[in-house]
Amino acid sequence: MFRHLTFLCAVALPGLIDAQVPAGATRSSPEIVTSGSGVVKLKPDRATLTVAVVTRATSAAEAGRLNVSRILPVIAALKRQRLPDSAIVSTGYSVSIERDPLGRTPVPADAPQTYVARNAIRVSLLDLEMLGQLVDTALSAGASEIANINFASSQAADARQRAIVAAVRSARADAKAAAAAAGGVLGALIEVSLLPEYGVAGGRAADYYQFSLAAAATPLMPSDVSVSVQARVRFAFTPRPP
Repeated sequence: MFRHLTFLCAVALPGLIDAQVPAGATRSSPEIVTSGSGVVKLKPDRATLTVAVVTRATSAAEAGRLNVSRILPVIAALKRQRLPDSAIVSTGYSVSIERDPLGRTPVPADAPQTYVARNAIRVSLLDLEMLGQLVDTALSAGASEIANINFASSQAADARQRAIVAAVRSARADAKAAAAAAGGVLGALIEVSLLPEYGVAGGRAADYYQFSLAAAATPLMPSDVSVSVQARVRFAFTPRPP
Protein backbone atom coordinates (compact mmCIF):
# COMPACT_ATOMS: atom_id res chain seq x y z
CA MET A 1 0.00 0.00 0.00
CA PHE A 2 1.29 3.47 -0.84
CA ARG A 3 2.02 5.71 2.10
CA HIS A 4 3.36 8.85 0.39
CA LEU A 5 3.78 10.07 -3.17
CA THR A 6 5.80 13.01 -4.45
CA PHE A 7 5.03 13.57 -8.12
CA LEU A 8 4.65 17.33 -8.50
CA CYS A 9 1.82 16.89 -6.02
CA ALA A 10 1.09 15.84 -2.46
CA VAL A 11 -0.81 12.62 -1.77
CA ALA A 12 -1.86 11.46 1.68
CA LEU A 13 -3.15 7.87 1.92
CA PRO A 14 -4.87 6.07 4.79
CA GLY A 15 -3.57 2.87 6.24
CA LEU A 16 -0.74 4.17 8.38
CA ILE A 17 -0.40 2.17 11.55
CA ASP A 18 -2.23 3.49 14.58
CA ALA A 19 1.05 4.11 16.40
CA GLN A 20 1.81 6.87 13.92
CA VAL A 21 -1.37 8.81 14.73
CA PRO A 22 -1.15 10.75 18.03
CA ALA A 23 -3.86 10.12 20.60
CA GLY A 24 -6.90 12.32 19.94
CA ALA A 25 -5.77 13.23 16.42
CA THR A 26 -8.00 12.75 13.36
CA ARG A 27 -6.58 10.95 10.39
CA SER A 28 -7.04 13.21 7.30
CA SER A 29 -8.63 12.05 4.05
CA PRO A 30 -6.22 11.41 1.18
CA GLU A 31 -5.79 14.30 -1.24
CA ILE A 32 -3.87 15.22 -4.36
CA VAL A 33 -2.62 18.79 -4.73
CA THR A 34 -1.22 20.08 -8.02
CA SER A 35 -0.55 23.39 -9.70
CA GLY A 36 -0.77 24.48 -13.31
CA SER A 37 -0.09 27.51 -15.45
CA GLY A 38 -1.92 29.07 -18.36
CA VAL A 39 -0.49 31.55 -20.87
CA VAL A 40 -2.35 33.46 -23.57
CA LYS A 41 -0.47 35.55 -26.12
CA LEU A 42 -1.93 38.68 -27.67
CA LYS A 43 -0.88 41.12 -30.34
CA PRO A 44 -0.35 44.52 -28.70
CA ASP A 45 -2.65 47.35 -29.69
CA ARG A 46 -1.30 50.15 -27.48
CA ALA A 47 1.99 51.43 -26.13
CA THR A 48 3.49 53.82 -23.62
CA LEU A 49 6.92 55.43 -23.66
CA THR A 50 8.87 57.91 -21.56
CA VAL A 51 10.22 61.06 -23.19
CA ALA A 52 12.66 63.13 -21.14
CA VAL A 53 14.58 66.38 -21.50
CA VAL A 54 17.85 66.74 -19.59
CA THR A 55 19.65 70.08 -19.23
CA ARG A 56 22.83 71.12 -17.44
CA ALA A 57 23.98 74.49 -16.08
CA THR A 58 26.19 76.00 -13.38
CA SER A 59 23.17 76.85 -11.21
CA ALA A 60 19.97 75.03 -10.36
CA ALA A 61 17.82 77.95 -11.54
CA GLU A 62 19.54 78.10 -14.91
CA ALA A 63 19.26 74.33 -15.40
CA GLY A 64 15.54 74.62 -14.69
CA ARG A 65 15.06 77.54 -17.09
CA LEU A 66 16.89 75.70 -19.85
CA ASN A 67 14.74 72.66 -19.27
CA VAL A 68 11.52 74.65 -19.62
CA SER A 69 12.73 76.14 -22.89
CA ARG A 70 13.38 72.66 -24.29
CA ILE A 71 10.48 70.62 -22.89
CA LEU A 72 7.74 72.97 -24.10
CA PRO A 73 8.61 72.51 -27.82
CA VAL A 74 8.70 68.73 -27.28
CA ILE A 75 5.22 68.72 -25.73
CA ALA A 76 3.89 70.98 -28.48
CA ALA A 77 5.34 68.74 -31.19
CA LEU A 78 3.78 65.65 -29.60
CA LYS A 79 0.37 67.29 -29.37
CA ARG A 80 0.56 68.09 -33.07
CA GLN A 81 0.55 64.32 -33.66
CA ARG A 82 -3.19 64.26 -32.85
CA LEU A 83 -2.64 63.01 -29.32
CA PRO A 84 -5.26 63.96 -26.71
CA ASP A 85 -4.15 65.93 -23.66
CA SER A 86 -4.75 62.86 -21.46
CA ALA A 87 -2.15 60.91 -23.47
CA ILE A 88 0.69 63.14 -22.26
CA VAL A 89 1.35 63.27 -18.50
CA SER A 90 4.33 64.24 -16.33
CA THR A 91 6.04 61.34 -14.55
CA GLY A 92 8.99 63.04 -12.86
CA TYR A 93 10.96 66.24 -12.43
CA SER A 94 14.25 66.62 -10.61
CA VAL A 95 17.18 69.00 -10.23
CA SER A 96 20.38 67.57 -8.79
CA ILE A 97 24.12 68.25 -8.59
CA GLU A 98 26.42 66.39 -10.95
CA ARG A 99 29.65 66.90 -9.03
CA ASP A 100 32.00 65.63 -11.68
CA PRO A 101 30.77 65.18 -15.26
CA LEU A 102 33.92 63.14 -15.99
CA GLY A 103 32.91 60.50 -13.42
CA ARG A 104 36.20 60.55 -11.51
CA THR A 105 36.43 58.77 -8.15
CA PRO A 106 37.12 60.31 -5.73
CA VAL A 107 35.79 63.64 -6.96
CA PRO A 108 38.62 66.23 -7.17
CA ALA A 109 38.23 69.13 -4.76
CA ASP A 110 38.33 71.63 -7.62
CA ALA A 111 35.73 69.80 -9.76
CA PRO A 112 33.04 72.25 -10.94
CA GLN A 113 29.50 71.80 -9.68
CA THR A 114 27.06 71.18 -12.50
CA TYR A 115 23.31 71.16 -11.91
CA VAL A 116 21.20 68.70 -13.92
CA ALA A 117 17.47 69.17 -14.50
CA ARG A 118 15.43 66.25 -15.82
CA ASN A 119 11.79 66.49 -16.86
CA ALA A 120 10.08 63.24 -17.95
CA ILE A 121 6.66 62.72 -19.50
CA ARG A 122 4.81 59.53 -20.33
CA VAL A 123 3.10 59.29 -23.71
CA SER A 124 0.27 56.81 -24.35
CA LEU A 125 -0.42 55.71 -27.90
CA LEU A 126 -3.33 53.72 -29.35
CA ASP A 127 -2.10 53.71 -32.95
CA LEU A 128 1.06 51.61 -32.93
CA GLU A 129 1.86 52.51 -36.52
CA MET A 130 2.64 56.02 -35.24
CA LEU A 131 5.19 54.88 -32.67
CA GLY A 132 8.33 55.25 -34.76
CA GLN A 133 7.16 58.60 -36.06
CA LEU A 134 6.41 59.73 -32.50
CA VAL A 135 9.93 58.85 -31.35
CA ASP A 136 11.47 60.79 -34.23
CA THR A 137 9.20 63.77 -33.56
CA ALA A 138 10.21 63.94 -29.90
CA LEU A 139 13.93 63.70 -30.68
CA SER A 140 13.72 66.30 -33.44
CA ALA A 141 11.92 68.68 -31.08
CA GLY A 142 14.69 68.47 -28.48
CA ALA A 143 14.10 65.36 -26.33
CA SER A 144 17.22 63.97 -24.67
CA GLU A 145 15.96 60.47 -23.80
CA ILE A 146 13.44 57.93 -25.07
CA ALA A 147 12.95 55.02 -22.66
CA ASN A 148 10.54 52.50 -21.13
CA ILE A 149 8.66 51.59 -24.31
CA ASN A 150 5.98 49.17 -23.10
CA PHE A 151 3.35 47.36 -25.14
CA ALA A 152 -0.09 46.27 -23.94
CA SER A 153 -3.38 44.89 -25.21
CA SER A 154 -6.95 46.02 -24.61
CA GLN A 155 -7.91 42.32 -24.57
CA ALA A 156 -5.86 41.49 -21.46
CA ALA A 157 -8.90 41.03 -19.19
CA ASP A 158 -10.51 38.50 -21.56
CA ALA A 159 -7.15 36.77 -22.00
CA ARG A 160 -6.88 36.37 -18.21
CA GLN A 161 -10.13 34.40 -18.17
CA ARG A 162 -8.82 32.10 -20.90
CA ALA A 163 -5.51 31.71 -19.05
CA ILE A 164 -7.39 30.70 -15.89
CA VAL A 165 -9.19 27.94 -17.81
CA ALA A 166 -5.89 26.70 -19.21
CA ALA A 167 -4.19 26.77 -15.81
CA VAL A 168 -6.95 24.79 -14.06
CA ARG A 169 -7.09 22.22 -16.88
CA SER A 170 -3.34 21.77 -16.68
CA ALA A 171 -3.45 21.26 -12.92
CA ARG A 172 -6.34 18.79 -13.22
CA ALA A 173 -4.53 16.76 -15.89
CA ASP A 174 -1.48 16.45 -13.62
CA ALA A 175 -3.69 15.45 -10.70
CA LYS A 176 -5.41 12.76 -12.77
CA ALA A 177 -2.05 11.35 -13.89
CA ALA A 178 -0.75 11.38 -10.32
CA ALA A 179 -3.84 9.58 -9.05
CA ALA A 180 -3.40 6.83 -11.63
CA ALA A 181 0.30 6.53 -10.79
CA ALA A 182 -0.63 6.15 -7.12
CA GLY A 183 -2.99 3.29 -7.89
CA GLY A 184 -6.26 5.16 -7.49
CA VAL A 185 -8.63 7.59 -9.12
CA LEU A 186 -9.24 11.29 -8.81
CA GLY A 187 -12.07 12.19 -6.47
CA ALA A 188 -14.15 15.31 -5.99
CA LEU A 189 -12.66 18.77 -6.36
CA ILE A 190 -11.96 20.31 -2.95
CA GLU A 191 -10.38 23.67 -3.75
CA VAL A 192 -9.15 25.89 -6.58
CA SER A 193 -6.95 28.87 -5.76
CA LEU A 194 -5.34 31.44 -8.01
CA LEU A 195 -2.28 33.48 -7.24
CA PRO A 196 -3.32 36.96 -6.09
CA GLU A 197 -1.40 38.52 -8.96
CA TYR A 198 -0.96 37.54 -12.56
CA GLY A 199 1.53 38.54 -15.21
CA VAL A 200 1.02 40.73 -18.26
CA ALA A 201 4.25 41.36 -20.12
CA GLY A 202 5.88 41.46 -23.50
CA GLY A 203 7.01 37.96 -24.24
CA ARG A 204 10.12 36.64 -25.92
CA ALA A 205 8.21 35.08 -28.79
CA ALA A 206 9.76 35.18 -32.23
CA ASP A 207 6.63 36.66 -33.79
CA TYR A 208 7.68 40.24 -34.43
CA TYR A 209 6.22 42.47 -37.07
CA GLN A 210 7.25 45.68 -38.76
CA PHE A 211 5.09 48.79 -38.76
CA SER A 212 4.07 50.21 -42.10
CA LEU A 213 5.96 53.45 -41.49
CA ALA A 214 7.64 55.91 -43.77
CA ALA A 215 11.24 55.07 -44.56
CA ALA A 216 12.55 57.89 -42.34
CA ALA A 217 10.76 56.66 -39.20
CA THR A 218 12.57 54.70 -36.52
CA PRO A 219 11.65 50.99 -36.93
CA LEU A 220 10.24 49.42 -33.75
CA MET A 221 9.14 45.78 -33.49
CA PRO A 222 6.98 44.89 -30.46
CA SER A 223 6.71 41.35 -29.19
CA ASP A 224 3.48 39.62 -28.23
CA VAL A 225 1.87 40.44 -24.90
CA SER A 226 1.75 37.38 -22.62
CA VAL A 227 -0.97 37.01 -19.98
CA SER A 228 -0.06 34.28 -17.48
CA VAL A 229 -1.98 32.74 -14.56
CA GLN A 230 -0.99 30.19 -11.92
CA ALA A 231 -3.65 27.90 -10.38
CA ARG A 232 -3.49 25.45 -7.47
CA VAL A 233 -6.08 22.67 -7.13
CA ARG A 234 -6.93 20.06 -4.47
CA PHE A 235 -8.78 16.84 -5.21
CA ALA A 236 -9.88 13.95 -3.06
CA PHE A 237 -8.00 10.71 -3.82
CA THR A 238 -9.70 7.34 -3.89
CA PRO A 239 -7.38 4.31 -3.77
CA ARG A 240 -8.44 1.24 -5.72
CA PRO A 241 -9.25 -1.81 -3.59
CA PRO A 242 -6.28 -4.20 -3.32
